[in-house]
Amino acid sequence: MKKSILPVILLLCTALIVIFSCHKKGPPINYGGKFDGLWTGINSCDSQTHTINIASPVDNVNSVYYTGHTDTGFCSRSITFVGTAYGDTILFPATVYTDSCGNGYTVQQVGTIIGVTLVLTRITTGTINDTCVFMATKY
Repeated sequence: MKKSILPVILLLCTALIVIFSCHKKGPPINYGGKFDGLWTGINSCDSQTHTINIASPVDNVNSVYYTGHTDTGFCSRSITFVGTAYGDTILFPATVYTDSCGNGYTVQQVGTIIGVTLVLTRITTGTINDTCVFMATKY
């Protein structure tokens, strides 16, 4: 009796291994895609209207980036913020930047889409220490 059960068990195990090894994963979820586009809104630090263009590269669907500035004064320098999207949230990790006058900053940002609004909070430390909230809608 034992000899007749063993081949059946081996056959079932082999069949399960073949079935599960052939399972294909679906395409990756493009979390960055929901952030793609032009976002216009008010920045709490200067109460001005700003527009940022967030993009997600085709070859890395969870990566997002946009170009901003170190500040708005004489020392302003263009910088690119690179982050990661997951679900309705984007995270731009703490990164050190230097403006055109040699002043250093550490900037980190986190954003969330709530309904149709992007709420992007930026924390800056260094030569300037502030926390700004950018509330924007896509157009």
